[in-house]
Amino acid sequence: MDFSILLCSLFNHLGGEKTPYAGFHLLRGKRSGQMMQDVAYYGVHPFFGILPKLSKAHFDAAIKELEHKRLITIDEHSILHLTEEGKRLVQFARTSHFDGWNYRGREEIFFARLSLIVQTLSHFKEGVKQFMPVQREPEVQQFVKVFLRNYPIHDPTFSAQLKKELYEALEDSQVTDEQKGVFTHRLVGYQSTGWTWGQLGEQLAVSPLNVKLSYIESLHMLLNTIIGVERYPLLNRIAYQIKVENHLNDSTRRTKILFDQGCSLEEIAMIRQLKASTIEDHIVEIALDNKQFPFEKFVEIEDCLAVQKKSEVLETKRLRLLKESFPQLSYFQLRLILSVPSKGVNSE
Repeated sequence: MDFSILLCSLFNHLGGEKTPYAGFHLLRGKRSGQMMQDVAYYGVHPFFGILPKLSKAHFDAAIKELEHKRLITIDEHSILHLTEEGKRLVQFARTSHFDGWNYRGREEIFFARLSLIVQTLSHFKEGVKQFMPVQREPEVQQFVKVFLRNYPIHDPTFSAQLKKELYEALEDSQVTDEQKGVFTHRLVGYQSTGWTWGQLGEQLAVSPLNVKLSYIESLHMLLNTIIGVERYPLLNRIAYQIKVENHLNDSTRRTKILFDQGCSLEEIAMIRQLKASTIEDHIVEIALDNKQFPFEKFVEIEDCLAVQKKSEVLETKRLRLLKESFPQLSYFQLRLILSVPSKGVNSE
C-alpha cells in the first residue's frame, strides 16, 4: 500500500470538509470526541489508528508532495480537497483491507506474541534453552510463557500444527505473496534475525513506510480470517483479546452507566464533576456505538429526517452549514442527528 494513495483515499472519504491534520490525528488514532464523530460520519473506520507512531514531519512531507503532484489543494480555510487527478488516483487504486477501528495497533501485540513463540520453538528444536528474546515487553513474555506451558513444545507435532495453521490462514486471508514474504521475514528463528523495515524496503524497492503499511494490512486480514474460526485453535489463543470489543473509553463508559440508569445529562455532569459539553461528547460517542440508542429523548423524528435530507442535498456534514438551515437546533442535537442511521430515528 502506497502512503500517497492511502492519504488520497482517506481524504476522498472526508469529502473536502477537513484539514490535513484531521487525517493525521485519525491515522494516529486520537480519541477525542470530534474524532470519534468524524470516524462515524465519514465512514473512515478502516484508517483509524493504523499508524499510531506516524510523525508530524513525515506526514507534512507527504502532504507537500501530494500538493506538488497536484493531487490535492488546500484552500484559504486550510481545508484539503482532492483534485480531479487525485480522485482518479483513488478510483483506480486497489481496494485496501485495513481494519484499524477494530485493532488500533493491537495487531502488533499479536505479531509480538507469535514471533516470540516461533523463536522459542526454533531454539528448543535445536536444544537451545537460553537465548535473547526478540520481544522484551513483560506482558508479551508472560503471555507466551503461559501459552507454551499448556503445550508439548518439545513434540515436533506441536510446531508442525502451528506452522500448518499459519500457512493455511495466510492462504485463506488472501494476502499477497509480497505480504507473505514481509510477514515471514519479520519473524525470528534460531540463528536468524528478522529483517528491518529498511532492509525490506530496499529489497522491494519501496519506502520503509509503504512496507509497514502493507504489513499492517496483512495482519488485519490475517486476524479477521482466524478470530472465532475453529480450524485455527492455536492462532485463536495467540490472538486472545487482540480485537477491540468495547470501543468506548473509560470515561465514556462511566457516563453510559449513569445514562442507562436514567440520569439526565445535567445530573451526570454534576455527579461526574464534568462540563456539560464533555457529557454531550460522551452521549454522541455512545450513540455512534449503539444502533439502538434512544435518539428520540433528544431530537424530534421530523427534525432528524429534515437534517439528514439537507445534509444529503448540500453534500456536507459540516455543522456550521447545517446550523444555518436549522437555527432552532443546538450543535449537540445536530451532532446527534448525524449519528442516526440514515433512515431516521425508529422510523419503521
